[in-house]
Amino acid sequence: MAGLPRADVLRARRRLATARHVAVVSHERPDGDAVGSLLALSLALRAAGKRVDAILPDGLPSRFRFLPGASTVVRAPTAGAELLVTVDCSTVERLGPPGELEAAINIDHHPTNTLFAPINLIDPRAAATAEILMDLLPALGLAIDADIATNLLAGMVTDTIGFRTVSTTPRLLRLAAGLMERGAPLAEVYDRALNQHNLPALRYWGLGLGKLEERRGVVWSSLRLDDRRAAGYRGNDDADLINLLGTIEEARVAVVFVEQAGGRTKVSWRSREGVNVARLAEGFGGGGHDLAAGAMLGGEHETIVQAVIEATLAALEGTA
Repeated sequence: MAGLPRADVLRARRRLATARHVAVVSHERPDGDAVGSLLALSLALRAAGKRVDAILPDGLPSRFRFLPGASTVVRAPTAGAELLVTVDCSTVERLGPPGELEAAINIDHHPTNTLFAPINLIDPRAAATAEILMDLLPALGLAIDADIATNLLAGMVTDTIGFRTVSTTPRLLRLAAGLMERGAPLAEVYDRALNQHNLPALRYWGLGLGKLEERRGVVWSSLRLDDRRAAGYRGNDDADLINLLGTIEEARVAVVFVEQAGGRTKVSWRSREGVNVARLAEGFGGGGHDLAAGAMLGGEHETIVQAVIEATLAALEGTA
């Protein structure tokens, strides 16, 4: 397989072949690639006769409930799981509490992946973990049916914001076409995963947009716990507000700060080419991609905002 060491793929295939009960887990605050990759691998393993726990520590975001297999998602592994496989997760800290299991196989596309498992199947050139799985599933002896194809397409569509990011390649589009030929409904996936938003999410956006700030090419906003309650938004993320801020003409870098319970703040960056926000995120204990990254910080919210914006401005001025 291109991008992955053949020896590691064969090791992963042997581990999965001998396991009867597999736990598949992705990261906290899951996005579409996390959900799609998790469900695709879980469905493929079930079709091969395995018992599978599909785990999202924060639960399934409501907009992905239409995906095949979504009703099987749980928050923790059940008793008897022998093997833990992680998908779309760059660090073990983002997995939440997967019980007593340690990750055995780590499948991901983040350049900042810390290679935390004995078997690491990482390809940072891939636009999404779902792109890796498109090739990897057959190499693991697992078939791709219409339901699995739909989940893989959801991962590709969401991580490229509808095939609009610079990570979109001719190869990715050919893979997407192959998934459509297997029965994946592109129009439905695109509409439900990217276009549809519930009223609380849009109210949440409104509160964030009302606090929009800009300085020397950096645009940012802050969402507090009170904003979440006022909007009636049930998630602990930014409802994809960061992607909207990333479209602002004046923004070379967009940042969204989301206050979390327990004195923490989730920071998300988006940037245009030439500004590597993954390096910025790593400086704050996070990671991600060159143009899209995040970190979780502890401390006083306003202090975090000030420190991150100053660091972002300094990084931006260094690229001028």
